[in-house]
Amino acid sequence: MADTKTNEAKISIKVFIDKVKKRVVYAEADHSFVDILFSFMSMPLGTIVNILGKHPDATFEALGSLNNLYQSLKDFPERYFVTEECKFMLLNPRSLSYDHCKNLKLKIDDTEPVNHFFDGGLIKPHSYNSNVRVGGGGGGGVFVSDVATFIVTDDFSVMPYSATSLFGILTDLGINDTSHLEENTLDLSSKQMLHLLKIALSLDSPFTRLMFDNNNPILAGLVVPGSGSTSDQSVFIKKETNTSSKMVLEVCLQKSTGKLLFAEAKEDFVEFLFCFLSIPLGTVIGTLMNGASSISCMDNIFKSISSMSVGRYLKSEEIKDMLLKPHFGQQYSSKYQLFPLKGISTTQKVINSTYQLKDPRSNEQLLRPSGMFFVTDDLGVSPSSSQLAMNTLAKYKVTLNDIEKYEISIGLEEGLKLLKVSLQSRSTLTSILERHLKK
Repeated sequence: MADTKTNEAKISIKVFIDKVKKRVVYAEADHSFVDILFSFMSMPLGTIVNILGKHPDATFEALGSLNNLYQSLKDFPERYFVTEECKFMLLNPRSLSYDHCKNLKLKIDDTEPVNHFFDGGLIKPHSYNSNVRVGGGGGGGVFVSDVATFIVTDDFSVMPYSATSLFGILTDLGINDTSHLEENTLDLSSKQMLHLLKIALSLDSPFTRLMFDNNNPILAGLVVPGSGSTSDQSVFIKKETNTSSKMVLEVCLQKSTGKLLFAEAKEDFVEFLFCFLSIPLGTVIGTLMNGASSISCMDNIFKSISSMSVGRYLKSEEIKDMLLKPHFGQQYSSKYQLFPLKGISTTQKVINSTYQLKDPRSNEQLLRPSGMFFVTDDLGVSPSSSQLAMNTLAKYKVTLNDIEKYEISIGLEEGLKLLKVSLQSRSTLTSILERHLKK
């Protein structure tokens, strides 16, 4: 049997380590590594949750409550969706740059291509070409020039190499004696690249953690010797609030402690939550959070793309726009979307004919009108039942006379906070609704 490991695609980068302080100062990389870093911006949140879930690591978990939300969607009964395609589509979200990312040197998104439905039948993934075209110059790079060299800092700031930039980094870190630096080469496979992504979504200094985590078996043979930011969204919120609708969330608390036990909501709120998974990371950071999602490494990638010049480094303005404002299909939009986001209509070309994709929604809805839904603090979602409520009370040893209920209005401001907290916390509803729940 052939050794599949020897044939596994890998990319190499040079990392420079401060031997005294045991930290990675910076990495030097070509287009193949930077293309992959930049591609993270085009990935929908649900895609990231899905691919990272295939490589579990008990050491830490990325993307907070979104893991639970995605699992809830998988377990959600199909009868509640207006069509079965709606559930399948939400579990397999695609930005319109998906075909472009298939040209990356490492296969990061290994999920199977989805089938597409149109009014005349089914389009198989291999039989169509997207009408979405992105301009760019020639060469082997997907997003950036293949003749450029880049510096990547330990917090994922990316810049074209120059001696001036390098000396500035060393000076900022208090390094005056370059003899303290040691060069190593990292040979990264897809699995190791995903591990690096998971670190970057959870913690600071991903290169340092990757290099010095000797207890993680995924890193064996990897080395060949040789903060969260915040932003003021008040302007954005003020601009959009007048056109934003409101939803009602019924929250059940324990009186004696103020602990959130669970919430109940209609399909509008649940559909709003499920649609989180379809939003590309770059749209979350840029359009919704003004460049400051509180995941500092991802924010730094976004800022690096924003400041990088087109033509010499980024291949085109279309490429830059794809990464900073990645688009998703119209079928992922919902009438219950609180955010000012609209998917764009897409067509598919099959042989010599062009078809409008079938919209699986009904009246811009993904879920059927129905009863109430049970929502936990960490965004577990399921149809409500007396058993769920009773089990929750039993779990926390809460008596009926120690319960109180509130009705809370959810609008754009609350929705943005909910999304931001869900990226990192498993106490999402508690954190986001704290000011509403004060006694």
